[in-house]
Amino acid sequence: MSGRSWLLRVDPVPGACRYARTDLESFLTPLVPEPVVEDAVLVLHELVANGVDHARTPMLLTARVHGDSVRLRVRDGSPVAGRARPYDPRATRGRGLQIVSRLSRAWGVRQHGSGKTTWAELGPATSEAHTPDLHLVVGS
Repeated sequence: MSGRSWLLRVDPVPGACRYARTDLESFLTPLVPEPVVEDAVLVLHELVANGVDHARTPMLLTARVHGDSVRLRVRDGSPVAGRARPYDPRATRGRGLQIVSRLSRAWGVRQHGSGKTTWAELGPATSEAHTPDLHLVVGS
C-alpha cells in the first residue's frame, strides 16, 4: 500500500508486537497528531498480542489514514472472535480488548472464510471515516 495506507505481515511469534508497533509508529508519525499515533500503536499492540496468543496464525495488519483518524485492521486465520472480559482488578492478563475499547471510537470483528478481521477506528471523526457493513460492532 502507498500514500496514506500501511500493510505489514507478521507471524505469531513473540517479537511480532514490537515489530508491528515500531513499523506503524514510523508510518503514522508524519501523518497524524502524536496522541493518535500513541493510541494507534497501543491498540495495534493489543490486537497483535491477541493474534499471537489466541489465533496463532500469520496476520495481515493494515492501517489507513483519513485526516487525523486511523483505521486499523488485523486479519488472522482463527474464526474465534475476541471479546472484552469484565474488569477484574486481580487479573494479570485479559485487559487488551478493554484497552482497545477505551482508546477507539469504535471497534469490531468481521468474520470471513476460516478467519476474521478485528478493526478499530481512532482519532477524531472525519467525513471520510466510516464503519463498513460488519457483523459485530463494539465500542464507545
